[in-house]
Amino acid sequence: MSQSPPESSKHGVILHISRRAVVLILAVLLGPWLAVGVYYATNAEQSSRANTPVVRSETETGATRCAPGPWGDLEYVTILTEPPEQQIGARFPNVDHVNWVLVDYTTAQLDALWQSAGLSAAEIATINQSQLRETAGGIITIHAPRDFVFNLSPTARQVIYTALAAFPQNTAQAEPFRFTASAREEWFKESGLKPETIAQVQRLLYQRGNSLLFSDQALVVPTLKSIEESTRLIKTLARKSTMLLKLRITPDTDTDALERYWSFPGSKDIGPLLSSLKRHGHSTTLDIVHLLPRFARARLYTYPAPNDPGVSTYMDCHWTVLNFFNPEPDQRFQDINQVADTFRDYYHPVTGRPRFGDIYLFSLPNGDIIHSCVQIADDIVFTKNGAAANSPWILMKYADVVAFYPTNLPLDVQRFRMNVIRGN
Repeated sequence: MSQSPPESSKHGVILHISRRAVVLILAVLLGPWLAVGVYYATNAEQSSRANTPVVRSETETGATRCAPGPWGDLEYVTILTEPPEQQIGARFPNVDHVNWVLVDYTTAQLDALWQSAGLSAAEIATINQSQLRETAGGIITIHAPRDFVFNLSPTARQVIYTALAAFPQNTAQAEPFRFTASAREEWFKESGLKPETIAQVQRLLYQRGNSLLFSDQALVVPTLKSIEESTRLIKTLARKSTMLLKLRITPDTDTDALERYWSFPGSKDIGPLLSSLKRHGHSTTLDIVHLLPRFARARLYTYPAPNDPGVSTYMDCHWTVLNFFNPEPDQRFQDINQVADTFRDYYHPVTGRPRFGDIYLFSLPNGDIIHSCVQIADDIVFTKNGAAANSPWILMKYADVVAFYPTNLPLDVQRFRMNVIRGN
């Protein structure tokens, strides 16, 4: 009689294992296939990214964010500009004196000036020598000896040169080389100048407000050994601190609000550009130059070219602000009378929150307007500080522009707006 097989033989072998063992077995059996799957999935994703335009979204190293406002989320980095070499006049003849011109000064006023400058009795005796002074029609011209000027203290230089700056005949003092005093080291950093040249210049620096000034290039340049060093010095002295300003766009950005702020009569339609950047789904930045009017867009960070109309006459701050929204510059604004008439007829004073395109007018107590600049956003303005060819069109903090124009008299600043209603 045959025996029936055991029950286990009928149904196969039954293994009794733990849940933990099952997990380990699955890992061993499926691990290689999972690895292959991850490899292909990863490469497929990378391939897809490689064929998709990527918008750079990293914040600039060291970028500073502006205050929030209708202008959007702005950030900037500080940069330096220098004029091109073809615009540098670096040849000065050797001189044994420099001319100081004072208009309608009495002897008593001159004595008061020397005293307020803290000159010693010996220095006053030197500068008061009759052979150093010419008087004609209320104009006093003092031939200040070279050594006397070199040895002035910073305080004396500041006081005397501030007085001289009131008269346009003193070009070096009325239009000095300037830099923000708090960034003194940046002025000569990596300039390529010889240490002895920098030391000579620094000895002659003086300060007004928050500005560091230099007016004695006519004394320093002739002492330099080469035209290369002279050119390098003038380029360095003409450096201007400005900013690269960018607008940050994110998926949450209100592009309609941005369009209202940055639009102006005759402006290009920036809505599609802003919306396109927003649709990327990433945080990205747009250089603010793309939002400026054509006039400003073409000139920002540049210097007047030698063949530009007006470059040798009066391409100054007022010409700049009144042409800000013009497709092509109106050369009538080189005439100061035309400037005054335009402000009177086409602009009105405003208070409250500044708008894009508002104009700041800096004036003295007698009503003389000494500067103007254009509001861009937050506390940043578009400005050309002077009519000289080595003065570029740049962006600056409003407070730094104020410091750029220090005087002994109270400075009145008013804001004006064009007589055209713009959305904001």
